[in-house]
Amino acid sequence: MLNETEVIEINDYSKFITQFERVISKYNRMENKQRSYGTDIVLSRAEIHTIAAVGDHPGINITGLADILGVTKGAASQMVYKLVEKGTVEKKVSPDSDTEVVLNLTEEGRKNYVGHIEYHNQAIDGSLKMLRDMPESSYTDMIEFLSEFEKTIDKNLK
Repeated sequence: MLNETEVIEINDYSKFITQFERVISKYNRMENKQRSYGTDIVLSRAEIHTIAAVGDHPGINITGLADILGVTKGAASQMVYKLVEKGTVEKKVSPDSDTEVVLNLTEEGRKNYVGHIEYHNQAIDGSLKMLRDMPESSYTDMIEFLSEFEKTIDKNLK
C-alpha cells in the first residue's frame, strides 16, 4: 500500500507526463499537416523532408537517402516514386554505374526546398527566443532529460 508521500509523488509525475503527452500529440498534429512550400504542390512532412535530404545531397542514391531518413530502402523508394509523380524529384542513371539511380531536385523541388528552409527559419525564430530566454541550468536539464527519454524509447522500440 502506498503512503501519502508516495501518492503525491506519483501525482506530480502524472501531471508532467500528461503535459508532455499533450505537447507531443499537438506537435505530431502540427507536423502531420500537409502544406505547400512556395508552390501549388501540397506535401506531407515525410515528403518535404525527403526533398530536403535530396536537396542537401544532390546525386544521392536510394540507399544513402534511406540511411539519412532512417527508413528502409523500400520506404525510401516508395517516397521517391511519389515525389517523381509530383514533379519534385527526378531519377537518373548514375554516371558511375548503369545499375544505380541517383536523385536530384527538379525546379519545383528546388522551390519547395527553399520554401521549407524559410518555413523552418520562421518556426525556429519563436522557439529560439524561448530557448534563449531560458536559464542555462534549465536548458541543460531539459537536454539531459530528452536524451535519457530517447534512450528509454529506443529500448522499448527494440
